[in-house]
Amino acid sequence: MRRFLLTLILLASALLTYAQSTAYSLKDGAFRESGVVMRLQAGQARRLEGPLTLNDGSVMNPTGILVRKDGTRQLLPNGQAVNMQGVVVNLRDDMQSAQAIEQRNRQVAGGRGEISITTGGSTVSTATAEQLRQLERRVALLQKLTDRLADRTSQAVGNAPGTSGLDEQLRALEAQR
Repeated sequence: MRRFLLTLILLASALLTYAQSTAYSLKDGAFRESGVVMRLQAGQARRLEGPLTLNDGSVMNPTGILVRKDGTRQLLPNGQAVNMQGVVVNLRDDMQSAQAIEQRNRQVAGGRGEISITTGGSTVSTATAEQLRQLERRVALLQKLTDRLADRTSQAVGNAPGTSGLDEQLRALEAQR
């Protein structure tokens, strides 16, 4: 059971990484991935061939070293980016352009455009209330199915040899929730 849950968690993480790596427009700047520094310009990525001077006076070198205006040096970590303002950010989350964010919002919202969430005593439409009830029922059903699957898996696996390490990892993950 624990192996199954761990495998499920790893699979979900891989799918999320794949979904995030699909093509989308990026802000201008540079990023480092697999030890290679790439220049982002007009949504296109190409290998950084020479030093790139940022708006704050910092310089990004093709070696991956970011030299600040005050002379301090920093190796840009893999998967990180530096925007044109000289701020080191997460490539997948923080370098999306406003256009890409709006397009993703439309995909997630089913083509409805902007999402508006209000709180505190305001009423919602009947259709929205019904959708929320359906979602709540689905989540409850998924929780029941997950619990059943966990029970069946633990009965099938029992105390199989070699699972103690996985048990410890799962306990650690559960403690983080």
